[in-house]
Amino acid sequence: MNLSNGTGGSAKPLSEQIAAQLRDMIFKQHRFSPGDRLPDERSLALEMGVSRTSLREAIKTLVASGVLVIRRGVGTFVSETPGRVDDPFGFAFAEDKKKLLEDWYQVRLIVESEAMELVAKNATDEELDALEELARQQSDLIKAGTQQNQENTFSYSFMELDQEFHSALAAATHSAVMGRVLPALHDWVYFGAAIGEYPRLSRQMEQNARKSHLSIARFLKMRDGKGANLAMRYHMLQALEDVQRQ
Repeated sequence: MNLSNGTGGSAKPLSEQIAAQLRDMIFKQHRFSPGDRLPDERSLALEMGVSRTSLREAIKTLVASGVLVIRRGVGTFVSETPGRVDDPFGFAFAEDKKKLLEDWYQVRLIVESEAMELVAKNATDEELDALEELARQQSDLIKAGTQQNQENTFSYSFMELDQEFHSALAAATHSAVMGRVLPALHDWVYFGAAIGEYPRLSRQMEQNARKSHLSIARFLKMRDGKGANLAMRYHMLQALEDVQRQ
């Protein structure tokens, strides 16, 4: 690809030009779809004829704008909801954070539980394997934290894996609407709108996730949509009860 280095006809920094090319690959050429993993940094830099340093800066730009997400130790992926604005539902303006959390779980109880039947029907075997692995990783992380008697506060790694698990469930519905709506319900509430107001919830939520995520993943592996639906309902009802006890 013929990208200007910024010293000639183009006033844009090279990293911005690379970011624009990557956007075109996603939105115009449809080479990469939501949830797709990008080629490794070396291969992509060679293909585009740019340095890895410039490519890295371009990727940072697209991560900041919500087009790409980086999963540590795994790779760089197209966001499940590329280009979505932060806090699309205006959760930041909710004054009663406890009420927000209760409403949040009630909506998820209705929507996410029913979505499990779509996952059981539409997910690929590879997606179901990945879901089970995410649930296992999260369980191991929570177990390790409990054994070490860590403070009763959220681990950022736990939050990332929790968000990744529920986003992967949304993607595995193979529904364009579910794939966007469900992750949008998670992001801002997880990272500041409400959960941060109640650090004592952390231990209950971690133990709930440890049990429920493995159960959900195992029902889905059996293509048991009704079982996964019930497991998700239990997950949401338990979380709602934990919030109401605060």
